[in-house]
Amino acid sequence: MLVARDAQSFHRMQSTFDNPVIFTPDMVLYMKPVNWNFNRNGALFVLRHDSEKVVKKSTIDNIKDILGNERPVKRVDTVLDEPQKITPVTREALFDSELELFSHQEIIITDRWHAMVFSVLTGTPCLLFGNSYGKGQHAYFDWLEHINWVSYTDKEDTERIKRQINAVMEVKTHAYDLIPDFKQLHDLIAHNR
Repeated sequence: MLVARDAQSFHRMQSTFDNPVIFTPDMVLYMKPVNWNFNRNGALFVLRHDSEKVVKKSTIDNIKDILGNERPVKRVDTVLDEPQKITPVTREALFDSELELFSHQEIIITDRWHAMVFSVLTGTPCLLFGNSYGKGQHAYFDWLEHINWVSYTDKEDTERIKRQINAVMEVKTHAYDLIPDFKQLHDLIAHNR
C-alpha cells in the first residue's frame, strides 16, 4: 500500500506503480494545534537553497521591503544542520523547538511544505510560494486552502503579495479539523489489525 499526501503524488503513484494507493494528509497534520500565546515579533523566511527553489531574490527583497525595517527578519531552513543524528530522545525536543520558533513569529514566508504545516499548527500567518515540483502548492489546495491565516502564491506582483501578507496577518485563527481526512488511513489500519 502506498500513501500519497497530495493529489499530484497520488496520481503519479497510481500511474507508476501497481500497488494500491490511498490519499491522506501529511501525518503531522493529525496533531492538534499548539498555542503558547507568545508575543509575536518578526518575520521568518524559510526558503529552499537547492535546485527546487523558484522564488527570485528580487521577490524576497520586495517582501522584506513590504515588511519594513522595524520588523526583525530571520532566515532559516527546515533542514536541521545540527544535530547530525536525531534520536528518539532528541526528536520531541527538536520538534517542540521548531514549533516554538514559529510561534514567536508575526509571519512566515516560505516555499517549504513543512514550514507551512508548522504555521498551521501554531496559528502563525504564512505566505507559501511554489517550488519546482509543486508539492506545497498541491498539498495546500488539497488540505489547507480553508485555513485563513495561510495563503499561496506563485506570482511575483509586489502589490498582490502585499495584499496577501496583510490579509493573513489581519485574520483571527479558527478551529479546523483534518481528522476526517485521515479516514482512508484509519480504515486501512483497522482492516489490517
